[in-house]
Amino acid sequence: MFLLPFLIMFSLAGFYSHKPSATCTYPATYRIASVDARFGLSMQEVSEAVEEAASLWEAAAGRDLFQEDINGDIAIDLVYDHRQAAADRLRGINVRIENTRASYDALKAHYELLKSEHQEQRASFTSDVEAYNARVRNLNAAQRAASSRGTPFCDTSRHLDEERAALDLAHEDLKQRRESLEDTRETLNSMLVVINEMAANLNLEVDSFNTTGKELGDEFSVGCYEVRDGRKSISIFHFNDRNKLVRVLAHELGHALGLKHNDNPRSVMHRMNVSDALELTPEDIAALRSICGAQ
Repeated sequence: MFLLPFLIMFSLAGFYSHKPSATCTYPATYRIASVDARFGLSMQEVSEAVEEAASLWEAAAGRDLFQEDINGDIAIDLVYDHRQAAADRLRGINVRIENTRASYDALKAHYELLKSEHQEQRASFTSDVEAYNARVRNLNAAQRAASSRGTPFCDTSRHLDEERAALDLAHEDLKQRRESLEDTRETLNSMLVVINEMAANLNLEVDSFNTTGKELGDEFSVGCYEVRDGRKSISIFHFNDRNKLVRVLAHELGHALGLKHNDNPRSVMHRMNVSDALELTPEDIAALRSICGAQ
């Protein structure tokens, strides 16, 4: 029985972007089209979150602006992709995503430290794999030599048996170390996704985190309202908790009403989902009334 060399495999992470557009028609009908099970939310829970998000605008307008309907015009989807996967993985190592410079700096420092440790561990792993493969070649050569002399495998020397057993143990150790390296790589990729998001949101230069070395624009989005081929849709990609989900939904419903971004960081219609407050700011209300009219 001959042993096979140990193989190493790695992969990369990707990005996504969005551009909102909208018209102001109401009461606008919507439907919960799909909810990826990995969010851990039921259709009913999402429906309640959308209703709460809609109520923020309706309270300010003094009228119904949205209505859930099984055949609603706006399809709402909770799409689980690399964005939420990144957040979930970082939450598993007690890293919370906040769109602040302090949080960005802390995450960037954590990333650099983990990246350095990962590079050292991978270099050590690669060296040990080469040594293991050399031992495998030597053992296989010794076994072939014994076979060519007509010595049955069952009569191989104690040295060959001990070496085979040692290589079996080494193989298991290398397998565990590879899995650990791959897990760390996935964590690094998740951190990089979030670092790039935060850099874009905070208008920071991303330096080595982006191969072009230029400022990021809209490479990462937590939600998206689109009108494509006459079909309206809201896609939600990322949120930390229910409050954030309601705020992202309220933001995209605002786009559905025709509202644009404003400059108040606490506003629902600010381009960054920073605040946890479930209330509109004067800027939000003024924009709503300018498009949909006052009560």
